[in-house]
Amino acid sequence: MRITKVTRALGATFAIMLATALYGQAAPVQAEALAAESFSIVMLPDTQYASEYWPEVYRAQMQWVDDNQVAANIKYVLHVGDVVDNHDQPFQWTNSKSAMGLPTDDVPYIIGPGNHDLDSTSTRAATIYNSHYPRSTFTGLPSFGGTYPATQNDNAYHTFSAGGVDWLVVAMKYAPSDAEIAWANSVVSAYPNHNAILVTHAYQNGTTKDSNGTKLWTNLVSKHANFRFTFAGHYVNAGVITEKGVNGNTVHQIQADYQDPSNRDPNSFMRVMTFNPSTNTLDVKTYSPYLNTYKTDAKNQFVLNVTPVPQAWSTIVDNTTAGRFTASASWGTSTYSAQRYGADYRFADPVSASDPAWYKVNIPATGTYQVAVWYSANAGYNNDTPYIVVTPSGNQVVHVNQQANGGKWVSLGTFTLAAGDDNKVGVSRWTAGTGYIIADAVKVTRIS
Repeated sequence: MRITKVTRALGATFAIMLATALYGQAAPVQAEALAAESFSIVMLPDTQYASEYWPEVYRAQMQWVDDNQVAANIKYVLHVGDVVDNHDQPFQWTNSKSAMGLPTDDVPYIIGPGNHDLDSTSTRAATIYNSHYPRSTFTGLPSFGGTYPATQNDNAYHTFSAGGVDWLVVAMKYAPSDAEIAWANSVVSAYPNHNAILVTHAYQNGTTKDSNGTKLWTNLVSKHANFRFTFAGHYVNAGVITEKGVNGNTVHQIQADYQDPSNRDPNSFMRVMTFNPSTNTLDVKTYSPYLNTYKTDAKNQFVLNVTPVPQAWSTIVDNTTAGRFTASASWGTSTYSAQRYGADYRFADPVSASDPAWYKVNIPATGTYQVAVWYSANAGYNNDTPYIVVTPSGNQVVHVNQQANGGKWVSLGTFTLAAGDDNKVGVSRWTAGTGYIIADAVKVTRIS
């Protein structure tokens, strides 16, 4: 246990004792035992007044995260910014760090710095924030991806895997600039098979986007098919905006902030969000570890439907892959062309009968897949080779000119393929084209 965690634990002890005395036995998690694949993410709304006046509630939040890391399968903490109220008051940063600990302690975290964390909202400099939460503090995380600017922690991205899929978290500083949005676009584009999450301070007030949110939605979030969530705070409110991006993907934009400079208790609430891959739902609850109580109104306790981006998957079946290629004795074997994939390839004359060579592919889940083929090209090979793709609605045939584009992957298109280990792609001999039919290798790649 690191000293930061010890400090946090000591500071939270009284809070947990008080919660038990006031509300009964403190429950680690509200729900029943979670399914093995389910996992949770904790969202910390603005902690500025907790850092300034009531550090005990901040410590209680993060101590609860540590205590329930295994029981709730907590994978990440997302802080939406305004870590402190006054950036020039060192004691507030000290209070925040005694609560947060190091991101490498137990549950990793990421922060989207808020306007109160910046040296100035006009220059948007974050020198003091970087002195307390420097880039070097996060680089030891296996999930650490990078930052912008490269040597600072103003904007960052992390990746992790949970619930059977991959996740990308992009945290952006208050009121992102065009350059920062361009950086974020490049990051999200580089991870198309990750479910993207944006963490930023000011994006929406309840169910209405502000100017920052409108800019981010138009220029970043709506453009990418893999975005699933945005999280923000800033406004004392709570709300969800659900809409589709330009690619038809549903994005849940979630905002919550309970800050109150006059009363301790509202500052103690946080979001505990549990993703269940068996139902593809996100169960959102608003909980105060300090008070051991939940907000149960419709704005603070709800369930969202989520269609996750599946993990990247691709496989290649060659004519020499054991147990995965079958062809009749009419198909010969050749090493003639240097464009071949692997040791050799198969060939046959065209005939008025199918006699296909089959590739057996183990498809992990029904979905959309790209099918590509590799063959050697030659003037003596067939100019109208029929490839067969087996789909749930019937066989689809794509004709390829094997006299051109040899020695590389050539896409047949995207198809719905059913889960299971079966013959999925074939090469037929039944064609009016002239020249040898070539059967070499196929590649199947999951799209969605």
